[in-house]
Amino acid sequence: MNKLWLKIGVSFFILFFITIVVVGIFSGELMKSTYMKMKEDQLKDEAQILVHTLNLGNRDLDGREAELKEAVAPLGQEVDARITIINQAGKVVMDSKESPEKLGNHASRPEFQTVLKGEKSVGIATRKSTTVGYRMLYVAVPILHDGKVDGAIRISVSLESIEKAVDTLWGNLLLILIPILLIIAAISIIIARRITRPVKEIIEVSNDLASHNYSSRIYGKSSGELQEISVSVNKLAESLEQQMYEIRENSQRLSAIVENLVSGVMLINYDKEIIMTNKAMYQILGEQEITGRTFYEVIKSFSVSQLIEKGFQEKQRAQEEVSIYFPREMILDASVTPILMEDGEVSGIVLLLHDITQIRHLENVRSEFVANVSHELKTPVTAVKGFAETLLDGAMHDEELLRQFLTIIKDESERLNRLILDILALSKIEQKTLPIQIEQVNLDDVIRQSVEMVREFAATKSIELELPEKHEPPLEIAAERDRIQQILVNLLSNAIQYTQAEGKVRLSLDDAGDYVVLKVSDNGIGIPEKDLERIFERFYRVDKARSRHSGGTGLGLSIVKHLVESMAGEIFVTSKEDKGTAFEIKWPKK
Repeated sequence: MNKLWLKIGVSFFILFFITIVVVGIFSGELMKSTYMKMKEDQLKDEAQILVHTLNLGNRDLDGREAELKEAVAPLGQEVDARITIINQAGKVVMDSKESPEKLGNHASRPEFQTVLKGEKSVGIATRKSTTVGYRMLYVAVPILHDGKVDGAIRISVSLESIEKAVDTLWGNLLLILIPILLIIAAISIIIARRITRPVKEIIEVSNDLASHNYSSRIYGKSSGELQEISVSVNKLAESLEQQMYEIRENSQRLSAIVENLVSGVMLINYDKEIIMTNKAMYQILGEQEITGRTFYEVIKSFSVSQLIEKGFQEKQRAQEEVSIYFPREMILDASVTPILMEDGEVSGIVLLLHDITQIRHLENVRSEFVANVSHELKTPVTAVKGFAETLLDGAMHDEELLRQFLTIIKDESERLNRLILDILALSKIEQKTLPIQIEQVNLDDVIRQSVEMVREFAATKSIELELPEKHEPPLEIAAERDRIQQILVNLLSNAIQYTQAEGKVRLSLDDAGDYVVLKVSDNGIGIPEKDLERIFERFYRVDKARSRHSGGTGLGLSIVKHLVESMAGEIFVTSKEDKGTAFEIKWPKK
């Protein structure tokens, strides 16, 4: 493009140059032929004048050699032209430059033949003279005697003078043509630049558009078709800019959606290489470098790989629940969707992996919860029903047996009532429908009130309750007093329940800066290490037979955990079998 103007300018110059040269040559040749014609006419007129001046007509040429030589001799010295008189037989009667004796017969000369035959009134020829040795122009006119051609008078001049005149003419013509060509060259460059300037700008804008610079525009002025092209290119640029803005915006939205999906997304091309994935897929597969690799290098699950191959082969959407064991054990909902081209061929596969491990776990927990609730409700109801039927069958008439059965019915009813109340309380806590009345709670006072509530229970087993010393000033946190007391009563009751007679239950309260740490520990039977992770689950019991005999519902620790977390706290447990258990609660002061 940088030399387009030069190419156009040179093309214009060559065109004008050829035109000027052709016109110049034509003009030169025209002037040359015109000059020659004028010279021929001049020589013809001069020859006619000499015929009349020398009185050559109607007189015999023979015997007049001396007379004619004397008459023509002065002309031969004063003019460059050569005058020759030839008789009918072709003999030179007189010549102004040479002696007639030295000249041969001229009967064969073309100019003489022309006039001798009477074909034309003048004979003209150009040739190299054998006498003088250079080219000459010959013009001959007839000499008539009694109406017949008796001879001819010929005037000849050297063509050298004519050629010099023509060369001078060509020189003058070149002096005119050279400035004209220079002017034409300048005009050609100016015109070429004017033509190529908008073309260059159009090309630059087109290159900018190809380089994704969609803000580029054509601002130069032009006319005709170039103006229409400029307008079209500007419209194209505006359209591309708008479309690319929309594409980028949609791409950003799509990327944001894909990146924030909880499901793993993977795009696999026809060569089975991964060309796109999202963060969730990295987390599911446990791989750092995925893009550019084949899917079977990255996916360590045979079931998922088979599902992808099935999508390529059958060209249909497929879904399956699969289990993987690397990088961790998970249950995945895998779905493959083929991307079909217009001809029906598969160009790629979209793979979606959704981790449903937690969902399946929750389903199992729910099923287990329903089973546990059914079992826990069934036990006291069965006892109440059985003893009531026994009483109705006649046992009521035995007063001692009646009292014993009614006591059992009362205990089982209370157990059933506690179970229902605990389930309702846990449900409210989990659903966060139980309102929290935040206040400044003095933990020293709450500890002592809670201990008083279980002291009688501890006394039945001769268990020692060790309390922390009171803090000055008192340790306070922003929480709900009743909930803290419920937590402590549950933990203390559990500690007393699972501690042997004459054991010890200890409470401690420490200030840890921004936090307070409350600890309830015992030297009871402890909890096996394998059960520590599950003791906060609903209805989970380490020793189911002993827990049921104790009248527990299996919901106490689950309620404790939810109450602690509802007040922004954390609860931890440590235990060793036959050594005891310690529950530690960490609460922020504010």
